[in-house]
Amino acid sequence: MKEQVKKSKWRFVWMLPMLLLTVTALVELLQVESLVKEMDTKGMSHMLNYLAIVKLFCIAVFLYPKTRHIGFLLCTAYIGGIIASNWMTHEPPIPGVVLMVLLWIGVYFEFPHFFKITQNTIVNE
Repeated sequence: MKEQVKKSKWRFVWMLPMLLLTVTALVELLQVESLVKEMDTKGMSHMLNYLAIVKLFCIAVFLYPKTRHIGFLLCTAYIGGIIASNWMTHEPPIPGVVLMVLLWIGVYFEFPHFFKITQNTIVNE
């Protein structure tokens, strides 16, 4: 008989950061005026389309099951860039930190094998 594995209720928390990143990428692609003005004050309005494309690429790689490991790393790096850019422009990095924490919590409960070290993952020298 197959053993039932109890799933955590927190396992889908990673969907919230993915949804928020997707919505912001679409807003960037649509060149919403308020966002363009805000990014213009930072000198980054010319990069909106590129940022949106990179963000959508990271999300797509994460959502595809065979590339989820690398997608997780890409999304973590992208959100780290959000935190760093907020820090450098003297804005509170709280939104990026919240996204990062939600992503890590969700991935930990949904895919706990990402965080387990087995004999196969250790390189013997």
